[in-house]
Amino acid sequence: MNPTEDVGGLDPVREAALCSGERLEARVVVLWLLTGIARAAVMSFAMIFGVDALRVEAGLPSWAADAAWVLSALLVFTAVVAPPWTYATYRFAADDRLLSMRYGMLFVEDRRIPVPRMQHVDITRGPIERLFGLATLVVFTAGNEGSAFRVPGLSKARAEGLRDQILRARGLDVV
Repeated sequence: MNPTEDVGGLDPVREAALCSGERLEARVVVLWLLTGIARAAVMSFAMIFGVDALRVEAGLPSWAADAAWVLSALLVFTAVVAPPWTYATYRFAADDRLLSMRYGMLFVEDRRIPVPRMQHVDITRGPIERLFGLATLVVFTAGNEGSAFRVPGLSKARAEGLRDQILRARGLDVV
């Protein structure tokens, strides 16, 4: 199979435009920072106090507590560094034939879904996303592996616009 057949036979100019793509909303970085730090704090608390309790009860060596602190510091460091880095590498693009997304820090993933393969399109907005005025576009395709294609960190209006654009491209009425 020709690599361009899967995406509708894109010419190189159109391919380059889709790869450069749009950025997510910048305020998603704050959302990711807050949720990442909260997650790291809970995990660190459980790890440090769990190791301390096991050290007393089960006789773990004293270096286990030091290791728990080091791992906790790494969790917090990752929670602070990953969001801006992730934001800097995230790109997405959509047109009447294709939805594409490129993301990843160490392992870069480039995903493309032809519009005819899309089953349905949803917009999700959890309570914290709503607080930040953000939404996630979720596109479902047939199959098991990677059947949900998520574009997080969009404004509500942009997510709705993308959903409507995809529905129109599929030939469906937009209500």
